[in-house]
Formats: sequence, structure tokens, C-alpha cells
Amino acid sequence: MNSEQYKLTDFLPTTKKECELRGWDELDVILFSGDAYVDHPSFGVAVIGRALEAAGYRVAIVPQPDWHGDFRDFKKLGRPKLFFGISPGCMDSMVNKYTANKRLRSIDEYSPDGRHDCRPDYPTIVYSQILKKLYPDIPVILGGIEASMRRLTHYDYWQDKLRRCILCDSGADMILYGSGTKSIIQISKDIESGMSVNEMHNIPQTVYLAKEGDINGGIKDDDIILHSHEECLANKKAEAENYRHIEEESNKIHAQRLLQQTGKVFAVVNPPYPTMTTEELDASFDLPYTRQPHPKYKGKKIPAFEMIKFSINMHHGCFGGCAFCTISAHQGKFVVCRSKESILREAKKIISMPDFKGYLSDLGGPSANMYGMHGKNHKACEHCKRPSCINPQV
Repeated sequence: MNSEQYKLTDFLPTTKKECELRGWDELDVILFSGDAYVDHPSFGVAVIGRALEAAGYRVAIVPQPDWHGDFRDFKKLGRPKLFFGISPGCMDSMVNKYTANKRLRSIDEYSPDGRHDCRPDYPTIVYSQILKKLYPDIPVILGGIEASMRRLTHYDYWQDKLRRCILCDSGADMILYGSGTKSIIQISKDIESGMSVNEMHNIPQTVYLAKEGDINGGIKDDDIILHSHEECLANKKAEAENYRHIEEESNKIHAQRLLQQTGKVFAVVNPPYPTMTTEELDASFDLPYTRQPHPKYKGKKIPAFEMIKFSINMHHGCFGGCAFCTISAHQGKFVVCRSKESILREAKKIISMPDFKGYLSDLGGPSANMYGMHGKNHKACEHCKRPSCINPQV
């Protein structure tokens, strides 16, 4: 089926009118995305939106809002009952927008017809600041690759300097790093139960700012205290030592909490959730995606979708640990595979699409096909700190 064969209500709503078609007069969560809205499991905002919908929440998506002028795109759906979520895009926004020579790219693969002017620089910061200006009392939750990679002091290639945790510059309340389907549901439940976002300091795979006296449980003996942002500015070696810890704790089965002082507050990185199970991964891929761009694009091509529309992602995670890649820091090095039944269900959906040419363009994972691969000795894996599982170590 193509998007013309689906009803408008088969997609998550993007406008007030679409909410009314569903009979909704209030939204629980509003998601802002730097990418066009493609209702497909390869697009992060669609996955988060569908996961929230499956949990019973009323959720809408505002794709590529106009950040100029009167901010009408940020106002059109009103105030959510729970929080705003920001997913800046499947690719780091600055890598997506600029070449290695810091020149503007001519095409944005995640925008209709490849338009390159549909998102600002650092959309996480821009969107957050606008929302906090318009709705200062509504929590703003960050996710996606941009926020995940900037959860602590980091080197910004485009500005050629070290920058603080993105929570400091954006004014947002919390980061959900990595794959956020579990943590977004937990946050929704906690806010719905009446908790303040400033009290939610024990959710795995989240990052928050707090003064030393407000850190959940206080600073513990097994916490890893990183060099402060100010120390990193003064000493490059301090930043390198920090990143070794960040990389190790992103890829351990039993990770430790990370703390980094920035001015008068600490950025606190809670350990990630346990590696997803096959059943949890299947549930994420089996959500009722239309696998099509939203009808609002009226036949405009979204290059990234054209590339993956007949492909199947069979697993999460990558054990390569390549120095140039962030997949292991975002999804972890332990490979989690979908069941064969789930993969076949998706294949049947693809072959029923009217423009299917008779072959699947790709079967694999986020970097390569590692389906079914894992360490032989799980107990050894539990204590392993290596970023890569590949042997021999070069």
C-alpha cells in the first residue's frame, strides 16, 4: 500500500484537524522532529510515537517546525498533558547539514524532495529554547542521536571547541540516550502519576542536571566521577580520559553511573537498561506502522525513505567498536535479534506494497549483518570493557 491507500487516521496526527478526526481534544505528548515524518521503524520519531500510542497515550508529531517568526508550528497543537519530546533526526543534525569541509550540503536526505533548509543548526537546542519560552512549565525531554552524543562535555567539530552537556545550552529537563522506547514510557507513567520531572532521578538510561545535594542517593562509592567541564577546557588529556569511561560504560552489561560537574551542577548519567530481549525488539517492530511518508508531503520524495523502503532491519547493536562510529555508543555492542516470525511478518508487508519490484534491497543491522552473533561465554561478556568484540585486537 502507498500513502494514498491509507486513511489519514492511520498515521499519527500532525495537525489539530487530524487530532479532531481521532476525536481527541487534548494530547498527552507532542513530539517535535527535525526529520520529515515517515511512519516507518527506521525513523526514530515514528518508533517513539507508536510506542507511546501502544501504551495508551495520545501523541502527535510536529515534523520540521518553522523556527522563524511567530513560532506558530510550536503553538498549533497547544499544551500537552505530560511533556514535549524532541527528536532532532535519525542522523546528527550537523553531520546531516554540513560536509567535512564545513560547507552546506545541497541535499537533506531526510526532508521532502531533499530540501536543505527545513531544519536549523542544532535543532535540539533551538526547539527546546522556543518551547521553554512559550511553555516554561511543561517538561521538555530530549532524545535521538544529537542529544545522546552530547550528554556530557564533547568536542564540537563545527565550532572547534568543547561544549557542555546539551541540557545546559538547551534548557531542557532530561535526556533519554540510546534507544528510548523503555525510558519514554516510564517517564510518561511517572508524570501521569503526579511526579515532577525534577524528582525522576532513578530512571535508567536518562541524564539530568542536579546540584550535589540533590543527586539521587548522593554520590556513591561506585559512581565514576569524571573530570569537570572546566578541567576539560584546561586540559585535553582530561577530556580523553573522560571519553574512555563514557565509551566503556556505554558498552557494559553492568554499567556504573557517571557524574560530571559543570559549573555549580552535575550532569548525572544513569546506567542504561539491560539489553533488550527479542520479545521487546519484536514488539517495537510489530507496531502498526504504515511504512509510508505522511500524506501531507503529497508525493514528494524523501531520499532516506526511498533507500530503505524495501529493506528489513533484523537486529539492534553492533560489536565493531569502530573509532569513527557512534552506533555502539547509541545502541550498545551487544546484538539483539528479532525473531524469524517478526522478520517474516515485515517481509510480507513489504511484498504487498504496490511498487515492490520483487526483491528486498537489504537484510541486516545498523552497520552490517550480525544476526545471531554473540560471545560464546556470557559470563566473560558481563565483565568485558572492550569497545569491540572483534578478535584479534588490532
